[in-house]
Amino acid sequence: MISKDIFKIFIVTFLISIVFVNIKAYQSSSIQAYLLFDYNSDSYLVPPEVYNKLDYNFPNLTLTALPIKILKARYLLNIDSISEAKSLLFDARKANPYMMAAEDMLAKIYLQENNLDSAYLLSKIAFQKMPNVDLHRDTYFKVLRSLKDSINVEPELDNAFMLLKNFRYSQNDWYDYIYSKSIITDSAVSVTPIIKEFKERFPNEDPKIIEELENRIEIGAKSYNLFSIFSAIGDDYFKKEDYQNSSKYYEQAIDYNQDNYTIYENLAISYDLSNRTDKAIEMYDLVLNNFKPNNGRVEFYKGLLLVRLGENELGCDYLKNSSNKNYFGSNTKIRASEVFVALCVNN
Repeated sequence: MISKDIFKIFIVTFLISIVFVNIKAYQSSSIQAYLLFDYNSDSYLVPPEVYNKLDYNFPNLTLTALPIKILKARYLLNIDSISEAKSLLFDARKANPYMMAAEDMLAKIYLQENNLDSAYLLSKIAFQKMPNVDLHRDTYFKVLRSLKDSINVEPELDNAFMLLKNFRYSQNDWYDYIYSKSIITDSAVSVTPIIKEFKERFPNEDPKIIEELENRIEIGAKSYNLFSIFSAIGDDYFKKEDYQNSSKYYEQAIDYNQDNYTIYENLAISYDLSNRTDKAIEMYDLVLNNFKPNNGRVEFYKGLLLVRLGENELGCDYLKNSSNKNYFGSNTKIRASEVFVALCVNN
């Protein structure tokens, strides 16, 4: 009799624990979806009252095996809570020692703090274990460029590129290598044969990129900058109203500089004017939430888009906001105030 009672208690306890685990997993997954969207789009749209609800100890991994503490650490870094973010990232390394996302983020922090030894160690670990991840290459090459005046990093850069070159077929690897080598050697001559090999390997690459690369190298290796190359090409296509190609190059420019909100604005407008509505709205929101520009440009274009979609009330709110900021399109010669009156007051 006693054994039956014990068995019943065991079953009930077991069932309760299963229900508890499932509830925790469900609650976590519902919040994870928003955080992973932010993570993958490099945005910070989720407010603190949402991400602070997340229990990152159980479960401690997302459905994609990313340590949940990494998701929380991103938001802490965004509000300059560096010490707390570091602590979470060190814990995240233990939660999944194979993904290398925590190592990459820590390397970036140490690079900003000018702790080059730690940045070098962690970025090299991340790159060597997962060289197929663009972020790992990007961080590792940045660290090597920062070390160029301290040690001879050129052989290490060359070896890393040879690994990538033989491992996969990616133009971005070549762009980053050419940029890094020109900075490390401070020599245009050192990258000229690499440009030639690049043209042979990628014969269908946009000739504008090749021309811009060669021009920058001719001017001088120090003036060469991948962000400025891609953004200049994007601007050229934007002026020609070729928004498919302008968005392509703005996306690549953002890979090398995430702090220039004008590129995000132009990318959002390129998406908008090439009828990629969902991407346009997402990018407009990213600019408004992350950069909070005061020129009224994003509000103007988002307002027009919403009006086109039939969301007149919300669209007019954005147009009014743009009008209040006195937005005037220097190229289009259109005033937000005039558009607001035409679409929202007179109608």
